[in-house]
Amino acid sequence: MSVTKRYHQFFLLLCFITATLFSQERPFPQDFKYAYGYMPTTFKTSNLESWYKSYKQQNNLLIECNGGIRTGCEENGVTKVESMGWAMIIAAYMADKSDFDGLYKFYKDKRQGHGMMAWKTNCNGVVDGGSASDGDLDVAFSLVVATWQWGDEYRSAAEKEINTVKKLITNCSGTSVLYGGFGGNSGYGGCNQTDISYYTPAFFRYFAEFTDDDGWIKLADDTYTVLDNAANDNTGLVPNWHTLAGGQSSMGQFYYGFDACRVPWRIALDYLWNGNEKAKAWCTKISNWANKIGPNKIVDGYNLDGSSTGRYHNMSYVGGFAVAAMCNSQEVADAFGSEIASMRFDSYWYHAFLGTCYMLAMTGNMWNSDMTATSSTPRANIAKPAAAETVRMLSTRNLAVSGLSRGSTVTLTSLSGQLVQRSANVPGTEAVMNLSSVKNGCYLVSITGGNGSLLRSEVVSVY
Repeated sequence: MSVTKRYHQFFLLLCFITATLFSQERPFPQDFKYAYGYMPTTFKTSNLESWYKSYKQQNNLLIECNGGIRTGCEENGVTKVESMGWAMIIAAYMADKSDFDGLYKFYKDKRQGHGMMAWKTNCNGVVDGGSASDGDLDVAFSLVVATWQWGDEYRSAAEKEINTVKKLITNCSGTSVLYGGFGGNSGYGGCNQTDISYYTPAFFRYFAEFTDDDGWIKLADDTYTVLDNAANDNTGLVPNWHTLAGGQSSMGQFYYGFDACRVPWRIALDYLWNGNEKAKAWCTKISNWANKIGPNKIVDGYNLDGSSTGRYHNMSYVGGFAVAAMCNSQEVADAFGSEIASMRFDSYWYHAFLGTCYMLAMTGNMWNSDMTATSSTPRANIAKPAAAETVRMLSTRNLAVSGLSRGSTVTLTSLSGQLVQRSANVPGTEAVMNLSSVKNGCYLVSITGGNGSLLRSEVVSVY
């Protein structure tokens, strides 16, 4: 046996061992078609990839700190917990394990006596030790995604975080409502002061599954009582802060502001994932209103009656409406998808993190563990391959995939989920990748059908 052949066999064995240790269930991109709603045809995964590349290149968003990673915000040196939640959700769905672990380390290092992260921190300490519910709830959900993505090494952490954030729920005459957060050992707000942008019923339903606690199902269902009470009857717009009954709270901020702009994304997921008709009804109302304004004319602030208070056109607002539009119609989804595709990357932390979350949802890359090729796509629409897909190395630096159906996508990623190369919408039955610029190592080849269903994945070695 030649030295080259022995080396190749050793390298293949190393790849197999590495893949076993670091395998993931669903490398990016997955591009699922949700069982409900409308996928915008005017916004593509390539748009997300371009945005995400810029996101990763910024030096103000993900910042190394004492062996972990913190998120940057507009206040110099300050990290806010809501951005930690978004960044961890992004890292889990993008299968970036290194970022995820670094972010979670920083989060754990900044936990306070109430068990949740301080709302405002910096690399060396705590600026404000109170908590903000949305950030901790999102961190808990990111750990659920990490469990789906990388396995049970994250399960106990997910269960612990979910059980910790359960203390954020209070009972208001039979309705489950979220506190605004914790100050010391007690929650603040609740029945007379809550924030509908902290509620993500689709997440809560998986909290119930992870912990076998139906209290989360009740909170998910009661979200629609809180939402309906707060929403304007004509526009559907909701305020930043309000009472359970829908009136103005002592917090003020009774307008559609930078908290409320996130609500359409959070509510829409319950329709896209679960077909919740209450989610569809509200998302349809608010996206109809926004569509009449015009996707390219949305500004950053409104009174609940629809009169504008803002001046600027940005991703935080437009993107929220774009996800809601996916519950409306193909025409409205495409109108907003086209506008999002035209918007350049914005490095301001709020737009950068939220924009990435919105785009994950818009491209079918904000999935859940129940989504498979057959459950997330109607069976009649599943493309069948022309033949069994075959992955083979033509040489040490050329990879061929044959037996493809027209319109398939072949993706090469690192075993940690980083995109290396992608052949999208293959016109024939074979795709060939030139790997001359790819470093030696083990990689995952994923084949996705034209409808977004994962057909095959296989580890290959490049040497």
